[in-house]
Amino acid sequence: MLNQVQLIGFTGAEAEIRTTSGGKKVATLRVCTSRYSKKDGERKDYPTWHQVEIWNQSTVTWLAKRCLEKGAKVFVQGEIRHDRYTDSSGAERFFSKVVIAMPGHELKSLDRQSASQPEEA
Repeated sequence: MLNQVQLIGFTGAEAEIRTTSGGKKVATLRVCTSRYSKKDGERKDYPTWHQVEIWNQSTVTWLAKRCLEKGAKVFVQGEIRHDRYTDSSGAERFFSKVVIAMPGHELKSLDRQSASQPEEA
């Protein structure tokens, strides 16, 4: 079986990095992809927001050092997971997220580096 997704998009904000009660670090990142259509010569964009959850510790460490800013172009490869929670009014809510946790999953910056700023891995 295969559960894999690849996205190229732009970050919506800097990543949020937190520590779980078990001491593991996890990062959350919002990434926007878009598609467009043209009708009568006018372009219409359709953005889609994706929540990316990063459990791979080396990727979380890289992300903490790198500080991807809002609008950074990124490549994301991970798996789709569906989750649910109960909101404050008692309604059950569902959402999907891309999870980077396994070997082969990755997050890469696609922004060009300036000559004075070497790429860190």
